[in-house]
Amino acid sequence: MKPRTWLTVVAVAVLATGVMAWRQSWRVWPPVPPVDRHLAGTALPVIDRFLESGRAVVWPSSLPERLRPRWFCAEDPIETERRGSQVRVSVEAVCNDYAREGDGLLTHAGTRTPLLVTLDHGGGAPVVRDVARPVDGAGFRPSLERVFSARGVAEFDRRERLGEGLDPPDDEAARAFGLPPGTEARYYSG
Repeated sequence: MKPRTWLTVVAVAVLATGVMAWRQSWRVWPPVPPVDRHLAGTALPVIDRFLESGRAVVWPSSLPERLRPRWFCAEDPIETERRGSQVRVSVEAVCNDYAREGDGLLTHAGTRTPLLVTLDHGGGAPVVRDVARPVDGAGFRPSLERVFSARGVAEFDRRERLGEGLDPPDDEAARAFGLPPGTEARYYSG
């Protein structure tokens, strides 16, 4: 081959490698935001109880009242930040309504959403003060960028691309209704 042909082949190979590296850079850049595991371990049970109480992201159950349905949530921290006595925890939350029918577990409705939860640690036990949630539809992305930090948005996107979303809290619901772990929830179509 002529030197000019070799130069063209090498230039195309370098360009293709650069484009592939740039397209995959979201996997490692920006770096994962900080999560203080101790802080998250203290805050997540409080956040869980708050969300399951129906004061932020859940609505009245669509399952029959005779089954005494309940909401259960699971949360995964994306980022934690302490500001004096306040703690901000960015989470991905998944909440489903459940009920027991015989030896089975039913579910009918649910939501999966990123949230920014602000807690106050000033009085000892943490208390949820605010829950910010991106809006649905076309405004989701701009509102997510207002709610989360840039690194938090990048981590949320990374998890979405890799399919690392949370599983619904089926096991928690099964335990609460006295069913064995691993009981699969059936969709209620009634």
